[in-house]
Amino acid sequence: MPVSLSDLLVSYLVPSSQPKIRYFHGRGKTVPELEWLTVDCFAPVLVATVFREQDETVLGELRDMLRTVMVSLACTSVVIQHRYDGKADNELVCGELPELPVAEEDGLRYKLDFQRGQNLGFFADMAEGRRWIRGRAEGKKVLNLFSFTCSFSVAALAGGAESVVNIDLSDAALTLGKQNHALNGFQDAKVHYLPHNIFRSWKKLHSLGRYDIIVIDPPSAQKGSFMVEKDYPKVLRKLHKLLARDAEILACVNAPWLDYAWLENCVAENLPGAERIARLPGTAGFDEAEEPALKTLHYRYRRPVELDQA
Repeated sequence: MPVSLSDLLVSYLVPSSQPKIRYFHGRGKTVPELEWLTVDCFAPVLVATVFREQDETVLGELRDMLRTVMVSLACTSVVIQHRYDGKADNELVCGELPELPVAEEDGLRYKLDFQRGQNLGFFADMAEGRRWIRGRAEGKKVLNLFSFTCSFSVAALAGGAESVVNIDLSDAALTLGKQNHALNGFQDAKVHYLPHNIFRSWKKLHSLGRYDIIVIDPPSAQKGSFMVEKDYPKVLRKLHKLLARDAEILACVNAPWLDYAWLENCVAENLPGAERIARLPGTAGFDEAEEPALKTLHYRYRRPVELDQA
């Protein structure tokens, strides 16, 4: 007798003793039959994302199960996002979306946008990265490369950062980032938002100061603007002009086809003075059968003397 979707999911969709957003991470391949599915809880909205087209019987079973568990997960509405064949359609299964849907993490709030396409404006898998920067940002000048909706910036300011520079090609993402700052009371903080191509903005970034912390969290493949294997080394080779003499770096890559060794070698070959300190742990709920798609590495940077003499 074949195992039903409900049988496979039942042990995951239960209240958690620790705060988390991802309740089922099929993309981590821990349940091979359900690699096409993830389930996130942005209370009061329960969100399932379907990455491969399914027949109506399976979708019906999924809708029924989500309706059954939503109350126990403190949710009043269910959304299924169909993300395949180049589309990202949100289906409101039941209930109503709140006027201001948000993701909550460590006392901070990040606005969700169910109209923006395939992502909602917040990446829950980067929770440990936000905790990392919040824990060491006090009094620091921070540069947030590929900032998207500025969640690293919000976390840095919550940790007492002196200033943050956010740069991203998407003006719409930065606009949502400004709303995230206001949502957490940081509308008057010392923050810059640069809707620019990073590769044409090195002089501007340098003019805003040397930075004590730099976060590098690029898209893995964005046609026309960033392809990770070609462009990540280019970014690293520019950083010595932006980093303070003693600084820290969070180097991130979200690409299943690249391993930690690739990222470590990339930094070693392109940023002299960077010393790898640690790999950040995975975020709760994002269980992986193999090496995770998201790699995050903490580096300490001490600028080589010869660079100042050049």
